[in-house]
Amino acid sequence: MRKSHHSLHGLLRRSLLRSVVCMILPVCVLAGLLVVLTQRYGADIALTTRASEVRTVLVQDLPDEVWNVVSGRISFEDGRQRMLIDSALWELNDMLDSAGEDEAQYLNAALRAIRTIDSYVDQLETQMDAGAAVSRNESLYREIHSVGHLAGSMLDRYIENEIARMGRFNARIQHGLGAAALALIALVGVMIWLTIRASDNLEGAIGASLRQLEQFANRIAAGELTERVPPTEIDELHLLTCDLNTMAEQLGALIHERVEQEKTIKKAELRALQAQITPHFMYNTLETIVWLAEEGRNSEVVEMTMAFTGFLRISLSRGADYITVEREEQHVANYLQIQSVRYGGIMRYTIDIDPALHERYMLKIVLQPLVENAIYHGIKRRRGRGQITVTGRRQAGGMYFAVEDNGMGMTPERLAEVRASLQNGAPLDPDGKGGYGLRNVEQRLRLYYGCGLTIESEYRHGTRISFTVPDEQEGKTL
Repeated sequence: MRKSHHSLHGLLRRSLLRSVVCMILPVCVLAGLLVVLTQRYGADIALTTRASEVRTVLVQDLPDEVWNVVSGRISFEDGRQRMLIDSALWELNDMLDSAGEDEAQYLNAALRAIRTIDSYVDQLETQMDAGAAVSRNESLYREIHSVGHLAGSMLDRYIENEIARMGRFNARIQHGLGAAALALIALVGVMIWLTIRASDNLEGAIGASLRQLEQFANRIAAGELTERVPPTEIDELHLLTCDLNTMAEQLGALIHERVEQEKTIKKAELRALQAQITPHFMYNTLETIVWLAEEGRNSEVVEMTMAFTGFLRISLSRGADYITVEREEQHVANYLQIQSVRYGGIMRYTIDIDPALHERYMLKIVLQPLVENAIYHGIKRRRGRGQITVTGRRQAGGMYFAVEDNGMGMTPERLAEVRASLQNGAPLDPDGKGGYGLRNVEQRLRLYYGCGLTIESEYRHGTRISFTVPDEQEGKTL
């Protein structure tokens, strides 16, 4: 088998060398060709775009600016006509440096027209300084308008010529890509042939050992974690064999650890659900609905009932761990709508979440406990009406959310205590009852994302609690 080891190594090396030789040259040629073609095409598009922008200035912007001057809407000194003319002249002179003979004739014609417009603008300034009649100024405006359209027509011809040239260039690109495709097809054919040969040569050497490893992997997948694969005589597979045996030994411990972790997560979810849908909250909500009904405020009864129903529906979410940001926003909105009926005299709220995040996914029930914390520990302790703001923005590397209130805030000592308690999991209050929802959100964020809450607070000015989670396009479960 030692001879097979050397033969296997040699076959792999020779196969690799053949593959590299067959791939590197065509790939380099194609890459260089694509870079040159892309740069050339991009330069032509840029010239066409610049010509179109200058045409807009000459046909629309400049005549409009002159008319504003002639009609007396703005003074000559406040007008932008000089700046627009200078900008157009600079752009066309810069384009002329790289233009061909056919394109240059149209650019030169446009330049002459702009210089004519410049002289008309000088004449207009002289007339206006001398207090000339409006009819004379309007006559100059018409001349500027006419010459501007003439220059625009020249630029239209230039753009048409550029587009035609790009069309011819595009045809050459298509032919080049066709040839490149044929070369790649031939390259793939060679690679397939080399792969088949290498596969035939390697099958006899390592086929039996690989089948043995495959059977062992199938037994592991079936749950037979006590199975072990016997040592192989092929050195290249020796490390893999050892790793598979080690994996089988560790899988049992990992499965046990995973089960315990899932239990912890489910307990945290249950505690989050229980923390927000407490009998006290439900009783208060239902009592408020009854009170509104007794008062004959039927429309508010319907709104609050629908908000409560939506709140419960999103809270359950059919057992899903993740929901869209839009549904999480609806969940918070439903909760705030319910609470605003009870605390309308002392609470205002704003939800400002970027609509671009609506289709993204996040862990459910993380914003509502923070809002509840802001109401009970911030707004209710403040004299006068308070403000709660829920914010959501996209940041580099994830999605940023914050719940901010202008309530009593915390002293530096209390803020340090709260941060420390979230880090070590200790109760926020001596009796262990306060800040339950805050600790729950912190725990769930760390379990699902490996990150926690950021708390900022200033005494008598308010508190902001924020966190950043990955920007995910699909929901997932642990």
